[in-house]
Amino acid sequence: MAQADADLILQTQNSNSLFSKMTFIGLSDYDCEEARFPYWFLENVHTLESLLVEWSCFKKIFQDKGEISEKTHTQIKTLMLNELPKLQHICEEGSQIDPVLEFLEYLDVDSCSSLTNLMPSSVTLNHLTKLEIIKCNGLKYLITTPTARSLDKLTVLKIKDCNSLDEVVTGVENVDIAFMSLQILMLECLPSLIKFCSVKCFMKFPSLEKVIVGECPRMKIFSAGNTSTPILRKVKIAEIDSEWHWKGNLNDTIYNMFEDKLTVKVEEP
Repeated sequence: MAQADADLILQTQNSNSLFSKMTFIGLSDYDCEEARFPYWFLENVHTLESLLVEWSCFKKIFQDKGEISEKTHTQIKTLMLNELPKLQHICEEGSQIDPVLEFLEYLDVDSCSSLTNLMPSSVTLNHLTKLEIIKCNGLKYLITTPTARSLDKLTVLKIKDCNSLDEVVTGVENVDIAFMSLQILMLECLPSLIKFCSVKCFMKFPSLEKVIVGECPRMKIFSAGNTSTPILRKVKIAEIDSEWHWKGNLNDTIYNMFEDKLTVKVEEP
């Protein structure tokens, strides 16, 4: 739905009847430099479950807490943000998470080059099951330790082609972080990535069974602290590659992969 279409619906007298059974909205081509996300949709489409926003110039998607209407009852489960080059915030730092996102299950952010943080540092995402971040070159880190500790239901984490990302989890030291449900972790084409977590935290991955770490040339170890992965037995360098590595634990495996890359470079003529 382009901006002109949204404006036309807004002017329709019986617009509420149009929204009574709507579960998906796609918004695109808001290409005006001063474009503002049409938040009134979320205040009126109470049945909305999936939201796609693409090819637009929005700088922010969700409102500050003080701007949210009491009549907002929408709780989306799927949020896809694609090709939003001006986007700086999904929710601004310092604000609480928008109630619209409280039950979010799937978040896909692709080609949002101006985005500098995914969510405010204190945000919890208790219902999130799948997180995919691709081509977001403004990100230095993905989530903070409080957010990481809330991801009990996360099963898939995929990060790819984020040139500035140097860590996935950042924050305070000496806390336990348990990704209880995480089964698949993919870290691909991340030239600045040094560690998954650079602070000394005890990280638990009791369900982790598939790890892909490919084209992360600066990554020497997985985490600065201890990591538990009781059922993980191999790390691959690509989804379709049959080659795998394992040295007893995740930190030693990543280090061995790093050393192997150095050896290959030395042997090259």
